[in-house]
Amino acid sequence: MLEFHPCAPNDKSFKLAQRGNDLFERHLYLDATHEYTKAIDHSGHNSNKPFLALLYSNRSASYWRSHQYEKARDDAERAMELAPTWGKGYFRYAEALLRLHEYDKALEYYQLALEKSDNHAEISAHIAKAVIEKDNHSMGLSILQLIPGRDIAIERHFRNPIQNRIYEFAHFMRNIIYVVADEDTKQCVVVDACWDMDGIFQMIEKRGYTIVAAVVTHYHFDHVGGTPPPPYDNIPIRIAGLATLLKKLPHIKAYVHLGDIPFIRQANPSISANRLVATCTNVTDTLTIGKRTRIRFLHTPGHTPGSQSLLINDARLIAGDTLLCGLCGRTDLPGGDRKIMEHTLREVLGKLDDRIVVFPGHDYGSEWSTIGIEREKGCLGEDLVGFGMETPLHRLSISRHAAC
Repeated sequence: MLEFHPCAPNDKSFKLAQRGNDLFERHLYLDATHEYTKAIDHSGHNSNKPFLALLYSNRSASYWRSHQYEKARDDAERAMELAPTWGKGYFRYAEALLRLHEYDKALEYYQLALEKSDNHAEISAHIAKAVIEKDNHSMGLSILQLIPGRDIAIERHFRNPIQNRIYEFAHFMRNIIYVVADEDTKQCVVVDACWDMDGIFQMIEKRGYTIVAAVVTHYHFDHVGGTPPPPYDNIPIRIAGLATLLKKLPHIKAYVHLGDIPFIRQANPSISANRLVATCTNVTDTLTIGKRTRIRFLHTPGHTPGSQSLLINDARLIAGDTLLCGLCGRTDLPGGDRKIMEHTLREVLGKLDDRIVVFPGHDYGSEWSTIGIEREKGCLGEDLVGFGMETPLHRLSISRHAAC
């Protein structure tokens, strides 16, 4: 956004705003909204319009992060009124409208934000994501991306220090958990449920969805939970995940490729064999939710023997750790195979339509891509650009053998 650094009208407002910013950075969004509210009250009505616009914009972001989208919209509207030439208010307004499913209006305000900002790349990316969500809506489809530290695994004030460590670990791993929902029936499938099952259930309940199945892209503990392998077993932690989900919902099953089922059961011995359905067979190549949402399982080994990707309505691909927006998953872990991964990239994913939107298993700076983009700039081109490169998490902890 264009430079916008208004002065606070008094020291009290400034300190309250700074406190709100600190809480926001710590993902304590409800606490942040309280501090911004107090800062607004101490700033005087319209006495300093630019600073008030900043406060309303920040509180809008806090409301948005805590999924109070109507309040986020109202605060963003107030920011636009107070600072009509500042792009951030328009951006916040568009973000709230998108979550309220007002797609055309959201696109209109993203465009206004673009015109009033110099941060064109970021806003253009949000416009593209809004178009994707609008297209999903036209298919009667919703794909939620739940990221620890942003959507789940947020509260860190546990009396049990182990739980705090687990959430810190979740933030570090940067997994993306997916909820694929059929909007006609409100039935949904949870993909790679892990880390914060209570948070996942709450997000699903807020939207009125009913879980009818679970899907696993591959067996690594940061995607299914269970007992971590070495070197993460040096403290007595057990990651909540698939076992918790299946215990809470005894009527559903989990769809896993046969090649990864033994590894899941080894780390989660409480899961009965009859709760796991082997995919990519003659009778389990697809999973249908409602009348319009069809998930096709694609065997995409290389990261693990049973890695699979989910092709939804022939238009969206949840790729797990096979394709990670610009690079592919690691092949140096147990079960990984470089030659098999190369075959998967060239002969399976490389044969898909360029227009298919790709959703990765981790957020390494990008939450989505397309087959076309990956063919042009990533691992699906003739030269397999990015193939064999270290993932960002690998570079951060190469000595710790991260599981992604």
